This record gives sequence, structure tokens and C-alpha cells, in this order.
Amino acid sequence: MTAAIIADWTTRVLQHGELGASQLDGWEIEAYEQYSAKVRTPDYPCFFGQGAEARGEMLYCFSNKDNNDDLTVNLTTFVNLIAVAPYERSSLAAFFEPDPTISNHESFVTRFWEVLQTLHEHDPLPVGTRAPDDPLWEFSFQQCEMFVVGASPTYQRRRSRDLGPGMVLVFQPRSLFIDPATLQPIAAPMRQRLHKRMLAYDGMPVHPDIGFYGQSTNREWKQYALPDDNEPLMGMCPFHTRL
Repeated sequence: MTAAIIADWTTRVLQHGELGASQLDGWEIEAYEQYSAKVRTPDYPCFFGQGAEARGEMLYCFSNKDNNDDLTVNLTTFVNLIAVAPYERSSLAAFFEPDPTISNHESFVTRFWEVLQTLHEHDPLPVGTRAPDDPLWEFSFQQCEMFVVGASPTYQRRRSRDLGPGMVLVFQPRSLFIDPATLQPIAAPMRQRLHKRMLAYDGMPVHPDIGFYGQSTNREWKQYALPDDNEPLMGMCPFHTRL
């Protein structure tokens, strides 16, 4: 990757709550490069994320193993930024330093929910009207609802969820799932096209818990940190709201 491209994407890195990174560690550059290379691959199934990366709409941040406090600060800045142009169509990719203690998929799932729970506990404006078992529940921070994609190298079969050497959380504001022209939810044919691409890329059927927001049987939390097989998730959500 050329120095010009690196300089371009680093202007969209949130660091200590500020936009633009003056210096990045080696693991941070490697994490971004692997993520970008994978998402830009023509057959990568999520054309929404693919387009956002190509158009320079993505924002990024990094969390090392010793200090995750910056994520709360950076997520606060992210929520403020997407309220104004030119960031209203942005998502945030949060890269985590590779951690040898995340040695299997179960440990990734545990860590994923620990991160969201910590963010929720430090949220000064929590939304407390719904619980995860509600079909309209979505993770929120500072009253901004966001679908959270959990990615990890512990995915062996579902390779669309392996985005680099460490854990990656992609925070997608729910507003992105609304067509800006019609102000209506993204049409079912578009979602079906996405599912077809996932089937081709992963070489396995779409997970049975993948559904559509608002449907009575749908639970958003089940789609955040998907299993690496196609067994439906059972039991309660590990996330606890401050109701």
C-alpha cells in the first residue's frame, strides 16, 4: 500500500477522540491493510461496506490490549460526527490488537459482549426503553442505535466475518439502513441479493438467525457475533441493559 493511500485513510482515524492520526503502530497499519484488502475484494458479500470503503466514508479507531478506554471516547466523537455532513453516511470500524487469549470462537464471543457491555456502562445517555429480546432492540450509544458486526480470525468457516489479525467491531448506525431518497427501509430484494453473495463467499447457507429488523421473530443481537456454524443461538442475550 502506498504512502499516499495510508495518509488518506489516516485522516479518518479517531485517536483519543480527535479525527486524524499523526502516528500509528505497526499492528494498527497491518490491521487496516488486511481489512481494506479483504473488503475491497470484488466478491466480498457486503456491498454496503465495500462501497463505504471505496468512497472514503469509513471511520476507524484502534484499541490495544492494555487500554480500551479510548473506544468510549472515540465512539462519542463518532456519534457527534455522523450528525453532520460529510459524515452522515459513515460507519466506524474499531480494530483490536491481536490478543492470544482469544484462542477460540467462544472466547471471541465472550470478549465481544464484554466490549459492548462496557460501552453501555459508560454511556451517559443510555436508551432504556427496550431489552435485547425485543425485535426492535438495537445496541445504542449516546442514543444512537447501531447494528454491530463482530469479526474475528476465530471464524474458520464463515470467512466473511474474518477481517484481519485481530477482533474488529463495525458500528453501523441504523440510519444507514434507510434509503436517503425514499426514507424507507432498504428493500427486501437488496437484502436477498446480499444473502446470495454471502452464500457464494462463505460456501455455507446464511445463518438461520439472520433476519430483518422489526420482524416479530427477529432478534438483532443474535446477528452481531454469529456462530461459526449454522446452529441457531439459544438462551438469553449476554448483554444487560440498564433498565
